[in-house]
Amino acid sequence: MALTNAHNAHNAHNAHNAHNAHGVGSSVIAEETLSTALIIAREGIAEADPPPPSKPEAVTLEPLKRLRRIEPQFAQAILLFDMLETLTVTPPPTDKQAKKTKVEAKLEKRNTPLLTIDLPSDDNFAEELKLVLGYADLRPERLAEITVQTVELDSFFLSILPLKPRRAPVTEMLMTMVADLATSVVQCVKLNFAMPRAEMFSDQVQPMIPTPLHGSYPSGHATQAFALAMLLAILTRKDPDKPVEIHPDSQLFRMAARIAINRTVAGVHFPIDSVAGAVLGITLARWVASRAGVTGEPCPALTLHANRWGETAPNGSRDFYLARLCEVMNKKKGKQDPCLTIGDPVTAPVSNMLRECWAEAGKEWRNRWI
Repeated sequence: MALTNAHNAHNAHNAHNAHNAHGVGSSVIAEETLSTALIIAREGIAEADPPPPSKPEAVTLEPLKRLRRIEPQFAQAILLFDMLETLTVTPPPTDKQAKKTKVEAKLEKRNTPLLTIDLPSDDNFAEELKLVLGYADLRPERLAEITVQTVELDSFFLSILPLKPRRAPVTEMLMTMVADLATSVVQCVKLNFAMPRAEMFSDQVQPMIPTPLHGSYPSGHATQAFALAMLLAILTRKDPDKPVEIHPDSQLFRMAARIAINRTVAGVHFPIDSVAGAVLGITLARWVASRAGVTGEPCPALTLHANRWGETAPNGSRDFYLARLCEVMNKKKGKQDPCLTIGDPVTAPVSNMLRECWAEAGKEWRNRWI
């Protein structure tokens, strides 16, 4: 597993599951044995009359250097908190299924919508059920991918980019944070929509993996995958002044789309779940870049009219595929697709800590061959 489980398939943090305060060597020694040995060793060398305490001198360290001195899971928690303090999901959940949900930026004067998502109609889901059933034919050939992707996504992206976690620890931190952010936000959106899974619509679906307990819409895997793809695309872009184009030839976005589609193959998501997840993931990655002070990569406010997805597609298909997503996302103002309204960019308050992390991650990418 390339990176921490914290952002793989919505797994929660276990704050101490892989880190031992006594160091690497202790990982092969029973904790009780080590503790006993340390007690005995101290008794053998400690002075009966210890010298007076000495206070260490205060050291000035930039936030990133402080982060890198503490346990990775806690550093990631700090970065995630830094991002979450600028975001909110409205309206708050009620006893009724929401028809519209907004992910808003919490700015100094007022909240501003970053992404507004509508709930598709029952007819839309019924139409897409046929697609879910058709995708089941791909289950045997996608078995290995689907199984691994239930617990781990990073390796699929790191197989594309020459980035090794030991050489790019800050990039690893950013990837963990953006995927954790995706999980936190998408779960709030899911809770609002409370959309049942495909198996609730037909006993013919018979998912090939255990169906998650949380709602279907939007797809969490699509949100995470496209957030990671967009983050890495911005970080590794050649021209820092040119916005990333979501292109069907991009290996990063093709991988994200494949991960999303695999969830439909598995029988646990409708295609529109992946559409909404992809748009949400891309928006969150752009917001992270904006918080890091990245220039040349705007974060436009978007509104997804999910019931109109596929309206202008060939044969009116509501299926999810990358070329269609790229066509919709790359439209200019005045020539937009009916399913997506693209508004003005929203600028985030810059976080010094995230800016330092982004700059260091950029150095890791530029020095990847060293």
